[in-house]
Amino acid sequence: MHVLLTAGPTYEPLDPVRFLGNRSTGKMGYALADAFAETGAEVTLVSGPVHLPAPASPRIRTVQVETAQQMYEAAAAVAPAADVWVFAAAVADYRPATV
Repeated sequence: MHVLLTAGPTYEPLDPVRFLGNRSTGKMGYALADAFAETGAEVTLVSGPVHLPAPASPRIRTVQVETAQQMYEAAAAVAPAADVWVFAAAVADYRPATV
């Protein structure tokens, strides 16, 4: 079984220094990734910026992203091959039209 899982926040840049973001830690998504891996699943974890150690399981492949668009593109690339999709990320609702 192949699981696609998203976790953590996304950051939307306002300018080169500031961004819109949230306080999501990614803990739930990372715990779910570990749980799926323990059952024998292959996991693709698409993660926003978090302060957590990389998953130790060799069954978990982590893809690091920053913005909602990057998360969408990374998840969309994996989705056709995944059997299960779990979206636990706290994705930004807004992004500026220009930066």
